[in-house]
Amino acid sequence: MRRNSVLTPATAMLAAAVYLAGSGAAVDSIASDDLGGTAAHCFQDIALDDFQSIEFNADRLLVEGPSVIGFEGPRAIIEFETSVPTPAAVVRFGPLTLAGGVREALFRKVAGERLESGETATTHRIEVDVSKLESSSYDLYYIEGGGGEVAYRLEVYDPRWGSAGLYDRRFRYVREGPRKTGEYALASTMTFGPFVDLVGPDSFVISWETDVPARGAVVLADTTFADPEVSLTHEVAVDGLLPDSDYEYRVRYGPDDAHTGAFRARTAPEEGAGGCRFAYASDSRGGAGGCEHDLEGVNHATLKAILADAVSKEVDLMLFGGDLVDGYTTSEDAFRSELDSWKRAAGSVAFSLPIYEGVGNHEQLGDYMAAPEPGQPDKRFIVHCDREGAESLESVFSSEFTNPTGSCYGFSLRPEELLDDRWRVSTGPDYAETVYSFNRGNCHFVSINTNYWFTGVMYDETTVRYPSDKEGTALALRVLGGNREGYVLPYQLEWLEQDVAAAEADENIDWIFVFTHEPAFPNGGHLYDAMFWGAPGKGHEGGLNDASVPLGDVIDMRNRFWGVLAHSPKVVAFMCGDEHNYSRTLIDTDIDPGFAHPVWHIVSGGAGAPFYAQDKSVPWVDKVAAFAPVNHYCVFDADHESVSLRVYAANGTLLEDVPDLTAYSLTGGSE
Repeated sequence: MRRNSVLTPATAMLAAAVYLAGSGAAVDSIASDDLGGTAAHCFQDIALDDFQSIEFNADRLLVEGPSVIGFEGPRAIIEFETSVPTPAAVVRFGPLTLAGGVREALFRKVAGERLESGETATTHRIEVDVSKLESSSYDLYYIEGGGGEVAYRLEVYDPRWGSAGLYDRRFRYVREGPRKTGEYALASTMTFGPFVDLVGPDSFVISWETDVPARGAVVLADTTFADPEVSLTHEVAVDGLLPDSDYEYRVRYGPDDAHTGAFRARTAPEEGAGGCRFAYASDSRGGAGGCEHDLEGVNHATLKAILADAVSKEVDLMLFGGDLVDGYTTSEDAFRSELDSWKRAAGSVAFSLPIYEGVGNHEQLGDYMAAPEPGQPDKRFIVHCDREGAESLESVFSSEFTNPTGSCYGFSLRPEELLDDRWRVSTGPDYAETVYSFNRGNCHFVSINTNYWFTGVMYDETTVRYPSDKEGTALALRVLGGNREGYVLPYQLEWLEQDVAAAEADENIDWIFVFTHEPAFPNGGHLYDAMFWGAPGKGHEGGLNDASVPLGDVIDMRNRFWGVLAHSPKVVAFMCGDEHNYSRTLIDTDIDPGFAHPVWHIVSGGAGAPFYAQDKSVPWVDKVAAFAPVNHYCVFDADHESVSLRVYAANGTLLEDVPDLTAYSLTGGSE
């Protein structure tokens, strides 16, 4: 169920008061000595009451719609409302097609809004004549089928930015009688999906959403797997299948018992049997190219290109390591709308390609508070934190995607408790489906949430502090509690250690892969946070390791985390994003004598976000085997003997070919 979150200043103030009381600090004032050794005295005059709850990134151009409200003759009526007056909009529309394992819209016709020249409005109406798609020149299935699905793209000029906003949607209609003069009517529509997830040797899950509540079912040949619940959302387990086998399925949905066309999904091999070819990508949030490069918070152009190319490479699954969307908002509706945008892009292949999603720092939904900046009363100091319960980022994210829950070996993971009397007394949200593991063939995969219970500093045109501000972050953690960006808290670290040890002991598993968002050893763009919290351009300073500030033992934490990975010779690679580039770095005993076995640190943040350059000041620069600021993704091939890596640009060009990652040679790749 979708909720519109309301900020509660009283609750935020109470939480802050409890937090400070638990630390022994004065509740009515935050003094400099409460911030620890790295904090500046400039915060000594900030009173707790100075922090006020605010809305952040909650304004959207579209406040209602677009939606099809019905038909007038052969014309579908699309209505929407904008937050500011905008000029006449246009709709590009056409059929949805499936070819080469990719589903895409073929926009063929255009409809314009009827406004006078120079006129603007906040309520809008566009008439789309679907009979234009029923001519012999353009028809793909509408004439014989008596209607069908129509994909459309709304294009609205946003005067605030001087650019166009794009919104992709679809609807279904039925027609009785001849073209143009027959009776046209809106029909129930599958708004998202189908998606295939949780693929095992004998089962998989098919999920989808509809625009009206109804029952649904998945049909395989003569077998029907029904979901009897009347709902907008459906997850149907399809079981009793054979391992390593292709299945054709259709989805029955809506009150009119509509059927999709045929899709194909493949079960996994028996555990330990065969290898696995999988892809990894991250950071598809809005890019700098405009239009389809930033479509409702997502770089559709790059993400869809990568997904289509991955399908052409016949990968078994894709891991996606966070920063799916722009995020950073107080509005749950706005955040869910961006996740919806990502699902629309992923829907081009996700009916057959399982995608395992993870959380990034841009998957940030929470409460924001602002206080006057000390010494600059015209500026603000803004901090943010995660929410609790069903409104937490972890809960909302898990409700939008279908991923495993916890460890495939049965280890449970409880919410974190931070009970240090110096800092706070509080409990974090449930990890839900943001931390999990699963097996495929001879490989074990682990998703880690390095942005759990995330508290930090935010910036806009009214601020002078950035998320990299260490003093501000220390204060944010003091006031709001929660967790530092990139920090892996004790319970999750314990869970990871248990899970990796179980996979190490599993005779069916040859290789272990861990993926998340934040780099452990950043190389460009995020030295100031992640698992380093250092100074860009001054990587030799060693990052943050100061026990006098909240969760300040970043380097010690990182070494504990990496020690878990390096303890097992089965762990081949750690994949992450956050930095919008590709890098491959070998982390071994030269970095730390405690890292018993070498592990590749692979940054693959090239799914569409703006790029970062390399920072060559990092202490591990000599261990960097490859670096490229380019849109890309990675393909791994794991058999019983070795693991290879190929890195492809978004256009399919091969960037790097590493025949055997398990050889652990810095010269093993070629560009």
